[in-house]
This record gives sequence, structure tokens and C-alpha cells, in this order.
Amino acid sequence: MGVYRGIQWHPGIVDRVMSLCHRIILHFVLFISLNTLLMAEIAAGKVHIDDNNVTIVDSKPFFPLGLYTGSGPETDGAFKELDEIADSPFNTIMNYGINGGSIEQIRRYLDAANKRGIKVIYSLKDFYEGTRYYPGKVGDYRGEEEMTRGVVTEFKDHPAILAWYLNDELPAGYIPRLTRRYELVKKLDPDHPTWAVLYQVNELAPYLRTADIIGADPYPVPDKSISMAGEWTQLVRKAVGNREAVWMVPQAHNTSLYSETMHKGPTFDEMRCMAYQCLVNGANGLIFYSFFDLKRDPSGFESRWSDVKKLGNEIKGLTPVLLSSEDTPKVQSSTMNIHFSTKRLDDKIYIIAVNASDKELDAEFVIPTESKSAKVLSEDRSVPIEDYRIKDKFPPITVHVYEISLSSF
Repeated sequence: MGVYRGIQWHPGIVDRVMSLCHRIILHFVLFISLNTLLMAEIAAGKVHIDDNNVTIVDSKPFFPLGLYTGSGPETDGAFKELDEIADSPFNTIMNYGINGGSIEQIRRYLDAANKRGIKVIYSLKDFYEGTRYYPGKVGDYRGEEEMTRGVVTEFKDHPAILAWYLNDELPAGYIPRLTRRYELVKKLDPDHPTWAVLYQVNELAPYLRTADIIGADPYPVPDKSISMAGEWTQLVRKAVGNREAVWMVPQAHNTSLYSETMHKGPTFDEMRCMAYQCLVNGANGLIFYSFFDLKRDPSGFESRWSDVKKLGNEIKGLTPVLLSSEDTPKVQSSTMNIHFSTKRLDDKIYIIAVNASDKELDAEFVIPTESKSAKVLSEDRSVPIEDYRIKDKFPPITVHVYEISLSSF
């Protein structure tokens, strides 16, 4: 018999109290474990854009680095494309042909993409009666609203879904319909963002309530200034402000595939210059156009695909920096035609700089704290830092990425 502060306790009572305490603790542990699993399940498949314009997938930062594709799920070519893209640095696709075939064929395609670690921006952009590629029906769903409701409801919980593609360059006359479509999709699926891509970069304001994410598709090679990539990104960023994500569409394709004038597609250096212009001017994702055009490029698929993968690997290696939301020391430069941005990751700061002109430039960057040198990534060299200044040469359409260790400050 136990005694506590003058109270005698029978051993049986003590045992029952201890047993009850153990059960309470066990139930509490089980509750916490189940709640944790439930919250993880709820988070799974959810995508949102955070306050720093970073895409968050399953509670983790994600940089959409993707390609436009075109083969429908009912074709063998669609699964071959997935295999080829899975064996590359790209993590996202936007498939124009995704609504081909039955609902079950589409689901198998999404399953295959998910198995390969590829996210899908699902195209609803043709679900407007009267447009060129309007399908009329998807599976047993007929008419633009029923197709939208059916497809979104069928696939909104699929783990492959990254976003819904609502608009591909439709003119301003569609804005009332685009607005209604956006509101419907957000009501059906509040857990995934929507994306629209436009060339109307000087008239974006009316489109801002038609999608969560706006992008543009500058294709300057061969007959326009390559600075178009940065200029269009600036216009999109200005239109949406600093609190919205921007996913840009850099050119990888040969535009002669769409004209009667034959020429070559962009070189590796041209693609690199365009992609980095997008990044330093505010892009939070890059979806290159397009994989299916690389397939039919007169120069041959293998050489073009090799260049695109090389660029993709370089950007993929930089994604931890691109996703960083750490406060960045202010860097200054007065060099004209040099586009640049700065990022901080852990104990390093990065200056990402692009010469968007066709002339060699001498550039200077002023950093706020003294350091001895800056490593130039992907170039196997360093440049000295003297009196807080980095001085370097930029050949035409060249990118330099400087890494400066804060530990040396």
C-alpha cells in the first residue's frame, strides 16, 4: 500500500491509475502521429505561390524548368517523350495534346509522368468554343463548361498536376470569357495555380484577373534583337508587380518551321542569353518552346536537344540560388545593356549578369562589402575584387554568374 501526503493508496488503485496514464499517453501519441500523417496527406499534391513568388509543391520550393510538348496520351509517342524528358534536367511539361484520347488514357499518361518525376501543366487553353483547336468533347464531357468541370474534377487531385493552362495568346475580346473560366477553375480547384501566356505585353492589365501566373513568349531569333527576352520579362513583371509569379517561355525552336524563310534555330549561346535575361528580370519559372519543334528541326534533333539539355543542366544547378528568399546585399552597376540580379544563399552572394547586346562590354559591379575575388561559375576562373569593385569583360550575348563568399568579407 502506497502513501502520498498522508493518503494511503491501495496497490490495485495505483496500477489502474498508471495504466490509465499509459493509455492517455498512447492515445495522445497516436493522435499526434495520425494528425501529422493527415496533414501530410492534405499537403500532398497541393501547389501554391508563396509571398516571394516561389512555387511551393507539397510544402517544398520548386522551380518549374520545363518544355512544351504535343503528343496525345493515346499515342505511343507521348510515353516515349516522357522517357526522353525524364532523362534530362527538365521537371515540367505543358502538353498541347493532353486532351487526346479517353479519360483513362489521360490518367495513365499523368500516372506515367508522375512515376518519372515530371510535373504537368494541364492545358485547358482550347476549351473555348470558336477557337482553332476547340475539341468539342473530352472523354464523355461535351461543351466548353462541361469539359472544364469534368477535366478539372477528374484530375485536380492527381499528384502530377502542377498548374492549369488557361490561355495561349487569346485576344482581348476573350477577356470576359477568360475571367469567367479562371473563376470557375479556381472554384473547382483552389489548390493549384493557373497560368496564361501572352504576346500582348504592352496590354497586359486587362488580363491580370484571368490567371494567377502570367508569362510571355519572346521569340527574337533570327530577325529581332535578342534583348527582347529581357524587355518582355520586364514588361510582364511591371504589369503584375512584385507579388505575383512570372513563368516565361524562352525560345528554343527554329521559327522557320512556321514560315517560308529557312534559317537556323538559336545557338546555345543565344538560348543561354535569352533564358538568363528572363531570370534576372523577374522570371520564377522557365518553360521552353518547344520539344516537338526540336524533333523536326532541319539541323537534326540530337544536336539541338543536346544544347537544350546542356542549358537545362546549368539552370538546374543554379535552382537552389534562384529559389532562395534570403535578404541580398545591394549590388550596383551603371553599365548599359547589362541585365543583372543578385541572390544570397547561405554564406555566398551571387551576381547573375547578362550582356544582351551584340557588342563587347566592359562591366563593373560595386559590392557593399570588401572581398578578394569572385568565382565565375561554369567558366573555371575567378576575377579579383579591388576597392569593392568587380571588373570584367562581356563578349556579345554573354552570361557571367559570380559567386562571392561572405566568409571572406
